[in-house]
Amino acid sequence: MSDAASAHACVPCRAAKVGCDKSRPQCMRCLRRGLDCCYAPKTASLGRKAGHRATVSSTGSQSINHSPHLESLLPETHESKLPTNLVQKRNRVPKACRRCRQLKIKCDRQQPCSRCIKANGGRDCHYPRPSTEPDKESVPLWKQTFHSGIHWSGLVQNIQSLLKHRRWAENQEDGQHITFSSVDNIFGNIGPLSNAPRRTLLSYIPPRDVVESLIAHYLDSVEPFHQIIHLPTFEEELEVFWSKPGTVGDGWLAQLFAILALGCQLHCISASANSNDMGISPGRLFEAAQACLQRTPFMIRPQLTSIRALCLFVIFKQTKVMMTCVECDALWPATGLIVRHAVLLGLHSTDSAQHPQFESSETTSIRNRLWAAVILLDLRQSLAAGMPIIPPSRDLIAEPLFTIHQQNPATDSKDLAFPLVLYDILPQVFRILELATSPQVTLAYSQVASYDRQIRALLKYHETSFLAPGHEDEKDVDINARFQWTMTNVFFRRVLLALHSRLYQEPNAATRYPVSYWSSLECSIVLLSTQRELWDTSSSSPSPSVSTPEAKTAAFIARLFIQEFFLAVVTICFHLVQEQEQSPLVSVTGGNGLWCEGHARRTILELLRSCRDIWGLEKGTSVCHGRSFRMIDSMVRFLEESRSGSGLGSGSCSGLGSRGSGSVCEDGEDDGVEVGRCTCAGDGCEVFSLEQWVDGVELAEY
Repeated sequence: MSDAASAHACVPCRAAKVGCDKSRPQCMRCLRRGLDCCYAPKTASLGRKAGHRATVSSTGSQSINHSPHLESLLPETHESKLPTNLVQKRNRVPKACRRCRQLKIKCDRQQPCSRCIKANGGRDCHYPRPSTEPDKESVPLWKQTFHSGIHWSGLVQNIQSLLKHRRWAENQEDGQHITFSSVDNIFGNIGPLSNAPRRTLLSYIPPRDVVESLIAHYLDSVEPFHQIIHLPTFEEELEVFWSKPGTVGDGWLAQLFAILALGCQLHCISASANSNDMGISPGRLFEAAQACLQRTPFMIRPQLTSIRALCLFVIFKQTKVMMTCVECDALWPATGLIVRHAVLLGLHSTDSAQHPQFESSETTSIRNRLWAAVILLDLRQSLAAGMPIIPPSRDLIAEPLFTIHQQNPATDSKDLAFPLVLYDILPQVFRILELATSPQVTLAYSQVASYDRQIRALLKYHETSFLAPGHEDEKDVDINARFQWTMTNVFFRRVLLALHSRLYQEPNAATRYPVSYWSSLECSIVLLSTQRELWDTSSSSPSPSVSTPEAKTAAFIARLFIQEFFLAVVTICFHLVQEQEQSPLVSVTGGNGLWCEGHARRTILELLRSCRDIWGLEKGTSVCHGRSFRMIDSMVRFLEESRSGSGLGSGSCSGLGSRGSGSVCEDGEDDGVEVGRCTCAGDGCEVFSLEQWVDGVELAEY
């Protein structure tokens, strides 16, 4: 083989990754570019030709230097230099998807590709994106969308500004752009089932015994706290389905698949259950529900079944194990769409003349329950995602629905549980949240304190009604009532945090706005205590192979309020960091904060550690879970280091700081209840110690 036909390109052409004609002693590209053309040395087996090639190279170099024609091709300012990096990284985007590249198989480059569809329905089919600005830092997911002032992102930014030059946890992941795809959307591409016939969709129905088991899971853990379906009607329609599957509509079939998906999800997230022991997956059932819903004209002619199916879709996404903050934000417009579908169907109307299909009292009761469930679902999602509160028109929720066609108002909590018991107070709740979160309105501190007292009075009333001694006759009723109270308690605590979201973030809020300061702190501690109690209940099964209904319900509620629990963590960390960044003399002797000696600070840190352990259990499920765990872990480490560095951890408790201006509370015994008087709010208020708050002792009303 001649030298001109050598299999190796010259070093400059290889570094630039361009074609080389491999001519000796210099290729034409190097000659035109004014580079010193050299070739990599050959291996030892070719050493016999080394002398001959060196002679040819030197002779050729001399002839090149004396050739006037070739010298004219060189630039006037010629500087012979070799590239510093012999191999440059290609700045190109692979055309195959990540899964096909990892498996080294051919990809058809579809969205999703056929191989990923056959493997897992296309859920893992992601394509790499070009980095147009590699030097620019990518924006974290939670900063890519708009959030109102009630979202935890504002607190995170305030903590970052307080920490200044201290190191904060990473806010982004390298693969954060692949945390979601079109397959995860409620109305997105559903892979191979997008054009599947009805027979194929019916083949996704599990055996009857499995279906009954999954429906039982749903009825035990989901339906009592959402009131989506009408159980007698559903049972009748289910019997018709088993006898004649072809007679039920696609909307009802979507509702059934959604119920089965939630039941399967409850089976999978239980402490000891294996997700594959039944041979089905929640994602597969959810895709079938999406396909059935898309076969109906639900966008232009919604029905009760389609509205119920959409509500179940949202609940499924809220409790998904791999839930991300992007998906949580995306559920907010979905719930708004459900509300508008309900209005389009006339669920809000009480005039039977306009809607003759709702003439009977039984059908009106069904409509009332579904409308209340839809409104509460939208409000809860707005609070969870930190989005603006958009109250419905006054004529939509002006009339108490649960007194229509009823001789006596429904007062039995067993008949009207959460969220239906909250419907009649929704106009006041919407009004409070609208005033508290509107950028054009600034509520006075006295008005905020007044709203705080009203909400706490409602909280006290519902606690008494749900946890009344009459529920102790049956064990199941007692468990159900306890979880009903948990749902109601978390809802009102979230409303209180939204009410005080502006004032407690102000500088020196402990002295300027004591009601907002202590109310936000107390609500956050109650939320974290609720999270710890739910996780302890979910892992308290008597047998490792059996998960009790109570444990499954606790796990479901713990996942349902994951956004509220994270907000509580960030709120407590904000208070602690704000107190830590103040002068130690002011924090300890001034008595205007909680960063003091004793049990209060140790109790809060212990609560944060237990919360960190809970988040650490699922830090690998999604990018957002991992980010949340790192942020919590970073804050706990910082607070522990600050505690050890301040030397205030070994003293006795000096009591909580006064919530008034300059007054200090009287010290109590370590095992007792420490009480301080607040004179700034007018009437005064009693504040129990943080240890008693965590233990669930009732807090005196403001």
